[in-house]
Amino acid sequence: MLIIQILNNIFKLFYCDTIISTYNVLKIDNEIYSIDILSKENNGFVGFFDWLRLKDSKIVGIRTCYFEDLPYNKILSTYKYIGTTYNGKCFEFLFTGENYVAELSGDQDFTNNFVYISDTNNYLLTFGLDHLEKEELEDIIILCTRLKVNELINDL
Repeated sequence: MLIIQILNNIFKLFYCDTIISTYNVLKIDNEIYSIDILSKENNGFVGFFDWLRLKDSKIVGIRTCYFEDLPYNKILSTYKYIGTTYNGKCFEFLFTGENYVAELSGDQDFTNNFVYISDTNNYLLTFGLDHLEKEELEDIIILCTRLKVNELINDL
């Protein structure tokens, strides 16, 4: 599972080899995050996401598009470091600063897409990785801080 931590001026990438959506509370960087009720009620089906590719097997980012009736679009639009597309309806996180090829970047995946929020209004966004090829997954993991599920739920 890819986890993107949304902080005031930066986002961070984390990788967990276990699906974490069964947990209502997570802890990352000594901050406690609770699952957002809307993403929980919808079983993580809150929109879709595309892997942004430079070439067939090289992922350089992710584009997330939440359904219009959900508040996540408005929340993400407040962060100046997150790129927007499709008239502000989708948000792009470029992992390496490299640009992507649009024709290779239209997966429309829907798996394990949950939102968590902390008391200080920081966010975690989760994305399933089960549809990626081994090489694509390895490229993403290199960019992430690796976490074990017991580290995410320990000491809660």
